[in-house]
Amino acid sequence: MIKKLLSNKGQISMEFAILMMVVVTTSTILTYYLMKSAISIKDTSVKAINETANTAEKALSTV
Repeated sequence: MIKKLLSNKGQISMEFAILMMVVVTTSTILTYYLMKSAISIKDTSVKAINETANTAEKALSTV
């Protein structure tokens, strides 16, 4: 009976460790894709800002 109690505690500990590993792995993967998406949005926004600035500069230079 004592062996079974110790085994259950070890099993719970192992399950908790696996759960924490899954949480950390998932959050790492999610962070990677979030950062990749943010960099892509930044590049797109910079391109749009540059195009707007160039258009405004052309419009003001003709005045």
